[in-house]
Amino acid sequence: MERKTKPRRNNNFDKFVSVFSILALAFAWYLGGQRSNHSQTQFFDSILTSDEQLIEAAPQLYRIATAIESAPESETTQASSKWVSFGKGVGYGGELTVGAVFTPHGDIETIALLSSKETTSYFDKVVEQKLPESLLEKNIKTALTADAVTGATLTSEAYIQAINQASDPVRMALFGYQFSEAKPAWQYIKWLDAAALVFFIAAVWVNRTRSEHKAKINATLLAGSTLIFGFYSASLYSASTMGSLVLGTWVSGVASYTPFILLVLSIGYILYYNRNVYCQSLCPFGAVQQCLAKVGKAKASPLRQSFFIWFPRFLLLATLCLGAYYRNPAAFVYEPFGIAFGMIGGMYLFILTVMILLTSLIVRRPWCQSLCPINTLTDFVVFNKHWFKQLAKPKRAKQKYRPETSGKRIPTKNVPVREHEEEAL
Repeated sequence: MERKTKPRRNNNFDKFVSVFSILALAFAWYLGGQRSNHSQTQFFDSILTSDEQLIEAAPQLYRIATAIESAPESETTQASSKWVSFGKGVGYGGELTVGAVFTPHGDIETIALLSSKETTSYFDKVVEQKLPESLLEKNIKTALTADAVTGATLTSEAYIQAINQASDPVRMALFGYQFSEAKPAWQYIKWLDAAALVFFIAAVWVNRTRSEHKAKINATLLAGSTLIFGFYSASLYSASTMGSLVLGTWVSGVASYTPFILLVLSIGYILYYNRNVYCQSLCPFGAVQQCLAKVGKAKASPLRQSFFIWFPRFLLLATLCLGAYYRNPAAFVYEPFGIAFGMIGGMYLFILTVMILLTSLIVRRPWCQSLCPINTLTDFVVFNKHWFKQLAKPKRAKQKYRPETSGKRIPTKNVPVREHEEEAL
């Protein structure tokens, strides 16, 4: 009796956790929406004095006027007023929004970051190099330019794009012309995205082939993926990619769709085959750990403790919820990918990366066996897939019998019913 009741209790607990995770993420998204509505109001409060007020001149364009100037508008009062506008730019991790104050002559007086979906480590590098300060006091008669920050080129371009977009309504009001145009999302698609599709198809073929050279082909595929998606572009998908996909932040455009393509293809393959070929044949960080394991002749040491099953799940859920609340999934990155392939990240990520690389000399793929969010994603997808199949089974079983006019039941054609599938968790 104990053997029968224990799996059932664990199964029910897994179902509870699955539903709770979805509800927690939805609740965090709702609370984040309430929070983000105040960012623009707080910006207005910070730039206005007690005797000033805002007059809306156009959508996303405001004029700062005193109580006396707020009377019937004239060209004289507009010529002596400051302007407030907003702009958006698309960086590596997603969209960022800035608010700016302009003098009556078109000089930039104040810049404030209102929201950001950009990777925090990249934006911190932009701030450290004082890119925002370099744009202050520049005149907007010409398009704004600045030297991109090394190691954060896409973020630098996104910030300048946002300022130029905020400047355009003011340019039109003061000088009668504008420069920038919003780019549609499809224009952000690049050759790396096509490469991701080709590499994934190759990974599927390698995992399904029976060729005697399968191991060598898989090693070659891993090496190519490490060079292209690792050291060249750092296009590994992570918890922030999962959060951005779920929360829909990619809709407004991202500088690189490659991680999203790899993530969507991985989820589709997991749903169909219950396997994740990305980890085995494409993951650059997994390839690095595997190489170090050969150097140190590491032994396989699978971690069976429940802590290494549930802690990564809790960590991923907390990361997704925080990303939904703050509307910035990239701000809560805990993977060592940035340090490993671009030396981008904080000190805690640097220490974590060094520990994982050193441990890889002794234990095979320690990151993959402990904290990797991809295993958690795989477990979640496979578990819910089997759960939905179980819910559909009673309906299929009832279709085995068809009532006659006499009220009796006779069996129809023999419809094979699949045996109970093993739970994923």
